Amino acid sequence: MPPTMLLVTSPMERKVSYAQIENFQSVGGKVLPLVDAGLVGPYGIAWDGPRSALYICDGALRKIFRVQLMAWRCTEQGTGNSGQCGGIEYQLKTVGNRYVVVENVISQWASVDTEGNLYFTNQETNSVDKLSLENINFIIRDIILPKDLAVTTEAEAEGEESAQESQNAISGDATTNTLVTTPQPPSIVRLYEKPVCPNVGTPAGVKADGARLYWTNQQGGFSAGSVAEGKTAPKIKLPATGDSLDSQPTFPSKKIINNTGSSYGITVTTSKILYTDSTHYVWATSRGTGETVALSNSLLKPRGIVWDGDNTAYVADQEGNFVVSLPVGLLKANAPISHTVDIHAPFGIALISATDPIWNPFRGLRSHAHRFASARATTMLIASVALAMTLGMPTTHL
Repeated sequence: MPPTMLLVTSPMERKVSYAQIENFQSVGGKVLPLVDAGLVGPYGIAWDGPRSALYICDGALRKIFRVQLMAWRCTEQGTGNSGQCGGIEYQLKTVGNRYVVVENVISQWASVDTEGNLYFTNQETNSVDKLSLENINFIIRDIILPKDLAVTTEAEAEGEESAQESQNAISGDATTNTLVTTPQPPSIVRLYEKPVCPNVGTPAGVKADGARLYWTNQQGGFSAGSVAEGKTAPKIKLPATGDSLDSQPTFPSKKIINNTGSSYGITVTTSKILYTDSTHYVWATSRGTGETVALSNSLLKPRGIVWDGDNTAYVADQEGNFVVSLPVGLLKANAPISHTVDIHAPFGIALISATDPIWNPFRGLRSHAHRFASARATTMLIASVALAMTLGMPTTHL
């Protein structure tokens, strides 16, 4: 199987690094640079596995970058044997251009959904924003520039949604489920923003999970929610016939938990929401019952958190200068913490899993090698049996 790669940002070192993970630890304790030039304050990162793209939030530069990644085998590039590669067989590098997809934004957190749409929180406008994959493709194909993107506020987006729903209802399309759409200019959509949405304080971590969108509030958590939930493609509900609409409707959102006034990183598993706070805690909330426990209270300054798709989460401890892992399969307090890798002031964190398409070329090579080895073994076995029969030897142990 291909390896798992841990991607980590360090605003202090102004770079993004990576480490190969085996048994929840970095191989050889080795950390390699991935993007170490042109960044000033890289914080949150988001990995788009299906498209092998990495988004980097540089709050100091007021930009969000997109870089394309590829993997290569260290031993195949003339760099010597695995010992010279520090025991890491596969390495990562950026290819092609580095694109600015969002500019003039103070954002430290981002997430990507399975369709490739980008979600990010804006700590200046206090909003949770969305940039569609279609508009991202316009930028990387040089059809538009980031400065050409308009900004659609939540109120404007709700007005468009309300008008669209009304038009569909009048035309009868609402009953046939046929959506009539009006072409919109390329824009960033503010899905949820303060004060229109009561569940937005100063938003921080964000995580898209299917149709659901989760975010934390680094300020205002007790009132707006330590963790809040909305939709990746929200729709308003029109009032019933005869009812009046006294105020602008808001896209649906709700408070999940308000146990802390300041939260930062967030990730979700199939059954839990995991998030970090401004002190020493890593929290877990059941997505079914709402029960919340402190998975850990022993970190110094936990920030980014990511789930491995199984029973483990990784957390960047910015003040501790390391990344740790902890089990998250059970909703149980005081989970044991394991050291994963040392890195100076880590903040954002992401995982490239063994199933991501970035490893497909190597799967083909391994599959071919496996088939070749199996065919060779079969040929040798047939030859051995033939020789044994020729010599009159028993074949039961061949």
